[in-house]
Amino acid sequence: PTHGKDFQSTSIVPKLQAITESSTNLRQAPRVISRHSTHKAPTHGRTEEEDDGDDEEEEEEDDDDDDEDSTEECVSNGSRVHGRSRMASCHEQDGEDIVMQRDVWMSVFHYLSRKELCECMRVCKTWYKWCCDKRLWTKIDLSRRKSVVPQALSGIIKRQPISLDLSWTNISKKQLTWLVNRLPGLKDLILAGCSWSAVSALSTSSCPLLRTLDLRWAVGIKDPQIRDLLTPPTEKPGHDNRSKLRNMTDFRLAGLDITDATLRLIIRHMPLLSRLDVSHCCHLTDQSVNLLTAVGSSTRNSLTELNLAGCNKLTDQCLLYLRRIANVNLIDLRGCKQITRGACEQFISDLSINSLYCLSDEKLLQKIS
Repeated sequence: PTHGKDFQSTSIVPKLQAITESSTNLRQAPRVISRHSTHKAPTHGRTEEEDDGDDEEEEEEDDDDDDEDSTEECVSNGSRVHGRSRMASCHEQDGEDIVMQRDVWMSVFHYLSRKELCECMRVCKTWYKWCCDKRLWTKIDLSRRKSVVPQALSGIIKRQPISLDLSWTNISKKQLTWLVNRLPGLKDLILAGCSWSAVSALSTSSCPLLRTLDLRWAVGIKDPQIRDLLTPPTEKPGHDNRSKLRNMTDFRLAGLDITDATLRLIIRHMPLLSRLDVSHCCHLTDQSVNLLTAVGSSTRNSLTELNLAGCNKLTDQCLLYLRRIANVNLIDLRGCKQITRGACEQFISDLSINSLYCLSDEKLLQKIS
């Protein structure tokens, strides 16, 4: 028994006392915290004045705690003022942290593909909002989709792209009209392989001022359809009689059944055109090139790249006309069976007086930068 008493006195009792003291301190500590929270946020519709009244009643019931209560009230009142400033500074700091986090994550999102961005949008609401930023969706590619569903159209409008690729899709005129009416900042539109019934949506006055239009191998587009696209939508006085495609710099018409009539429309309504693709347009001849490079034509000074590949009616004579282009960087004559390699080499030697040109591949004339 004596050994038991010694054991209790040496080990258990001091430990129990230490635990009791620590638990007593813990029970006493929340007293200030609970009163502190009462001043911050009154609950159940009680005002601060009612809470202060309750404090006064407590002071009348217990006179011994007057000094302690007054001290706590001073502490709580002071902490309330300082707490507000701390909360404001915390909100400001949180706002700065959110902005910093957004900037960091945006720099990461720029490296992700469109599919990966869609996966990130599923993480949380914040990432969903950040991943919808227009800076991440300047280019949207829906090419070769079997169908363009309404959800995809709504997503395009939400992201407001600058470049939109709808090539080889079955998009309808109604859908394309709905899109162009809601994309005022659209600059590059790819409609290769689409039908004229859809492309005709661009004939409306609400068409945005495009800089690139790709109609390669579109179905049912000939000279009359190009006229509908390029001519002003109305001739009424007081309305803008300029073409909606007057800001075009890149026009792609490969594989279309067009003639010199289309080239005349281009010269008239596209003064800023720098790149023209009329490859595999079987009706173009040497006279067509003469028309593009004639004195007074806008394309003579504006064109820098001209794609005439696969135009089988062109001969060596067209090279004499192509010399007139002032700032040519590339001329593609691949697949032009009646143009000889010797004539291309002579053409390059004549042009290389002022700038260096090379004949890369077969009949691809390029300026060496």
